[in-house]
Amino acid sequence: MKLLGTKTSPYARLTRIVLLEKGLENQVELIWTKTRNPDDPILAVHPSGRVPVLILDDGTTLEDTPVIVDYFDSLVSPARFAGSSDRVDWRYRDIEAKARAMMDGLSVWAREVIRPADEQSPTIIDHERLRAARLADYFETLTDAQELNGPLTMAPIYLFGSLDVERRLPAFDWRAGRPKLVAWHARVSELPSVKESAAPA
Repeated sequence: MKLLGTKTSPYARLTRIVLLEKGLENQVELIWTKTRNPDDPILAVHPSGRVPVLILDDGTTLEDTPVIVDYFDSLVSPARFAGSSDRVDWRYRDIEAKARAMMDGLSVWAREVIRPADEQSPTIIDHERLRAARLADYFETLTDAQELNGPLTMAPIYLFGSLDVERRLPAFDWRAGRPKLVAWHARVSELPSVKESAAPA
């Protein structure tokens, strides 16, 4: 199998964390790519051009983080991410959804600020900045929650991925005034699968 992703995509990093958590690193070749290249030969087999994308050994492609996570989860029992009991724990699902919403909004913000200055939308940037701040405040109150601690599931992985967007979006200052979230992030950053999932410099 081949897993394609960019070095900056938080979604691609999430799939790398999961493949490491499932012990699949020796079965998956990581391929670094760049998006928005109209001459990219991968577009012949992957027409949307989005990352991450997983290419199976028979040439089938799977795209979208939840789909790839579900596929990895199906390969090694027990299911921890897709088919686990957490999927019917509605409090857990709500926390996961908020962490995913944070990542989605931050990705919009990050894409907006790389556009030429005269094409950027201050309204979009401000909207996503405020959303991210509200969600960071929310997660500051949840750092001791069972749903964000213990063996990794999608809720803490989405939250880590969201906070990690600061590497490409310095204006996302989530650390100020949120000491519990800073400590949580530091602890998760040291987990083997999280450390090993980082893209090469």
